[in-house]
Amino acid sequence: MRHSALRNPHFAFTMSRLTIAAPADFSLESTVVSHGWYVMPPFRWDAERGVLHRIESFEGVGAIEISIRFDSGKLVVESKRNIAPLREELRTRIRRMLQLDLQLGEFHALCGKRKSHRAVVEAKFGRLLCGSTLFEDAVKIVATTNTVWAQTVRMVTLLVEACGEPSASGGRAFPIPAQVAAFGESELRERCRMGYRAPYVRALAEGIVSGELDLAEIANGALSTEELFKSYRRLPGIGPYGSAHLLAMDGRHDRIAVDTEFRAHVRRRHLRGAEASDNEMLALYERWGRWKYMGYWSELWFDLRRKVESGGTKRK
Repeated sequence: MRHSALRNPHFAFTMSRLTIAAPADFSLESTVVSHGWYVMPPFRWDAERGVLHRIESFEGVGAIEISIRFDSGKLVVESKRNIAPLREELRTRIRRMLQLDLQLGEFHALCGKRKSHRAVVEAKFGRLLCGSTLFEDAVKIVATTNTVWAQTVRMVTLLVEACGEPSASGGRAFPIPAQVAAFGESELRERCRMGYRAPYVRALAEGIVSGELDLAEIANGALSTEELFKSYRRLPGIGPYGSAHLLAMDGRHDRIAVDTEFRAHVRRRHLRGAEASDNEMLALYERWGRWKYMGYWSELWFDLRRKVESGGTKRK
């Protein structure tokens, strides 16, 4: 028995493990599938086992494959590589990815008062899956503009394949700014199919590398929501929609990212198909106070979930 176990590759190594305490109102599944990031590399979601896979790059170490699962109130992070020297950095990145520091008590209390939103509390929904860096989230948001979802996924996939650092299995981490800046604009445009977004993505990367853009200063939590919104607006390729979404990924839901999806949702759910101005639509969410965006997003998310369960549509 012992010899057969040694021959089995699943027993040929010892997994390196890190555990992170999670809030009582945390759900890994609800956080992972909260929006489309989970279908883009370097994420890979195993829904059947409830495991989130990802490749992370560390300076001087390289790209490391990790898996994240939820067990008995704790996140269990595992890797075939030794992650002990990276524990604190990895812990910081995962806290950002899964918004573990976001307090949802007030939002869930608001949901509990509305019959239409009680399922939100039951699902422990309210956190958004993020990249491990603001740079990753900004690039992915630029890739969502003026295109269909399938093309967004393709752009990000090609960018990771072209620029990201490879892991032992051949998968790649999301590229750091220097790796993107080293790529020519024409290569980003043609090889990664980024089109008009290529100069914005390269300008963002070059600005960080040169020091003209300090994303660490933007993301340190010291700015007011209004100041943070303005800071995001100054990033190449990020407009009002992208800035509002980045705010939500920073745990600030004061603003709603208005786009065609928002308008269609409001007409369908609240206006019985009638037309209304953007301001009239936004006014419907004033009762959510500083949770406006998540009030809207949870409606959209659960409407999609009901359609998926009834066979009416396919999940993105």
